[in-house]
Amino acid sequence: MANIIKLDYIESLGIDQKGKKTKLPKPFIQLVVQYKHSRLWNTFALVDSGADYNLFPGQVCKYFGINLTKGIEVPVYGIGNRSPITAYRHWGIKICFSEVTIETYADFASEQEHVLLGQNGFFDKFRQITFNRKNEKLEFVTF
Repeated sequence: MANIIKLDYIESLGIDQKGKKTKLPKPFIQLVVQYKHSRLWNTFALVDSGADYNLFPGQVCKYFGINLTKGIEVPVYGIGNRSPITAYRHWGIKICFSEVTIETYADFASEQEHVLLGQNGFFDKFRQITFNRKNEKLEFVTF
């Protein structure tokens, strides 16, 4: 039976329409991450419909005891036509938020600063994800 999880956007620093620094509501969620049976890591992640895969900061590997470069090397492209950054894919990632636990994989890159949750490895674990910008809400429908 499908379960519906509703979460509020979280305010984060940004730039307003006139270029001034301000707080903007963004589709961040608070979650707990675990690698296999290692320590738990509490963090915030951007639910990013434009991201192909989950992308984590490379320095998190040290926290989990992962050898960053032992994963499968994958190129990660960002905005524009810049050269890709190199990331390393690792399996055994567990993502927990609200009453949901997802077993998945993530790409780790030294150049990455924030956790991004992407189409493959996160969005595909749900029947539906809805962004309601006007009301600053996210809605996740499980399978």
